[in-house]
Amino acid sequence: MQLTTLLLIIVAILTALSGIAVLLGAHKGDRMQAFLFFFTAMAALVWAVGIGIFLSLPADAGSNWAIVAIRMIYIGAPVMCWGLMAYTCHKYTLGKIGMVVLGVVCAIFAILILTNPALLYSSYDLNAISGNIVHVRQDAFYILYGVYHFLAVGLYMIGLWCTAQKAKTVSVKKANLMVLAGFTITGILALIFDFILPYFGKYDTIWVGVLAMSIAWIFHYYAILRYRLLDLSSVWLKGFSKVIVMSLAAIAYLVIFFIIFAALFKVPAPSAQVIILNILMIIAVMLLFPALNELSTFVGSLASADEVDVSYIVKKLTKLVGYDVNLVELATFLSDHLHFQYVGFVMGGEVYGSKKIKVPPEVVKAVSGLKKSNGGIWLEPDAELSHALHKLDITAVAELRDSKGKIVGQVLLGRPDGHISFENRDLAPIEIVMQIVPVVTHPGNHRIKKHLI
Repeated sequence: MQLTTLLLIIVAILTALSGIAVLLGAHKGDRMQAFLFFFTAMAALVWAVGIGIFLSLPADAGSNWAIVAIRMIYIGAPVMCWGLMAYTCHKYTLGKIGMVVLGVVCAIFAILILTNPALLYSSYDLNAISGNIVHVRQDAFYILYGVYHFLAVGLYMIGLWCTAQKAKTVSVKKANLMVLAGFTITGILALIFDFILPYFGKYDTIWVGVLAMSIAWIFHYYAILRYRLLDLSSVWLKGFSKVIVMSLAAIAYLVIFFIIFAALFKVPAPSAQVIILNILMIIAVMLLFPALNELSTFVGSLASADEVDVSYIVKKLTKLVGYDVNLVELATFLSDHLHFQYVGFVMGGEVYGSKKIKVPPEVVKAVSGLKKSNGGIWLEPDAELSHALHKLDITAVAELRDSKGKIVGQVLLGRPDGHISFENRDLAPIEIVMQIVPVVTHPGNHRIKKHLI
């Protein structure tokens, strides 16, 4: 089995799982967009699998397999492009018109290719030495087929640009521009290797377009993760993240393995047994990841959990004074740099935390009403509240007061990183930081939005 075939399989799996995760994890307001993403992903899956099957067919394969693979390639591609266009244009009146018109054209192409795939090609060759090749027809039908793709993808990119320009928030604008950048790279590579070069007889590099598709998925994933392009539930977002990370790890591993194998043994491709062994090794390593990650976190926290870089945190926070700060970002920042598994702000009856923890309303109310028993910032909840906080893995509550002594909120601190107890932490640096936080979060100081990162 060739490296390209394995990589195509991985990208196909990545594509399918990404579409499923987005569809099942989307909230009500994003379901239409999530469905179109899923639809596009499934069409891309058909396209990728078709290319993978065709390029891996042996020379003695029957004609039925070759024709099925060719149909999958040339039907999957236009359906995928229509899905992309609909994904960004379905909210606009002109976009809906374009969806209908190009949808009809796409259906015509699909029916024609399904009934007579030879409309696109004159012949095909299955050759183990020179590679499997489809000799596409250099006529008006293929040109019209390419023009359709150009129009569909062009409308998709215009839709992304319009959405970015009309965005009410900076994060949505950045998300759409990021997706646009990722797909521009993918689109250029796919145009060259999947349409232009096959038109002139070079078919052995058609797999590049499929692998380039992973670039668009990565950019889209980061836009969802960083800027919340789609509102996914935390469970599905974590699952989506694991799919992306593990797929990229598998791609990197296989590329390195094939390079080393070819260099050591002077063989272009390893046997099926060797590939299966490596796949099992990849699965074993991935299963070990949680344990290795836990061990790494434990060792790292023992080395640094009691070393808080106060000067860096203070420098970062003082730059935010006078700006509208995202409290979730601030909580995440403090969680990372104070070395706590969770930091949350209780303000105005709401909890803004570094992680999505469902704090019951009665607990929020009880925390908001806590009084200090001494001159410090730490609050002492009663036994009932302590038990409720303990169930949420919250180990301490601190009070936030502005320069005039007015209470502006409370801070919830989760367990310290690793297995260091809260009592054994050096609390002085944390208290210094907490004295600056009310200045940053005070609504009266806010002028314009500013992000920590």
